[in-house]
Amino acid sequence: MKHLFDSSSIINLCSERKIERLLEGCTLNLAFYELGNAVWKQVHLHKALTQEEGVVALAALAEVYGQMRELHVEDTSSILNIAVEEGLTYYDASYIHAAIKNDAVLVTDDRSLHTAARKYVETATSEELD
Repeated sequence: MKHLFDSSSIINLCSERKIERLLEGCTLNLAFYELGNAVWKQVHLHKALTQEEGVVALAALAEVYGQMRELHVEDTSSILNIAVEEGLTYYDASYIHAAIKNDAVLVTDDRSLHTAARKYVETATSEELD
């Protein structure tokens, strides 16, 4: 069965240098912007990275992202229904919807997304892939 990776799992697998798992799976087209936002948080809000380090980190994430199969979000009303029913962001509901439509295991390290997604699809964390 194929794996659909959200941005939290992409970041964690990249930081653990387990890129091969990502290249076997897919992600959503919106994941790149979520990855960029995660790097921005580390630079701007948490001051955990310098801006130069953020540029390097984002370039590495973009390279991995560019090698993954990219799915596009469809059926906006179904996504909104999931988001409202589960109290999730539209972004998170998009991953659930895509996993349903593509018969994929949703890989996420986001606890609230993981909990909600289990009602709809098979889920895993990045740690559970080993």
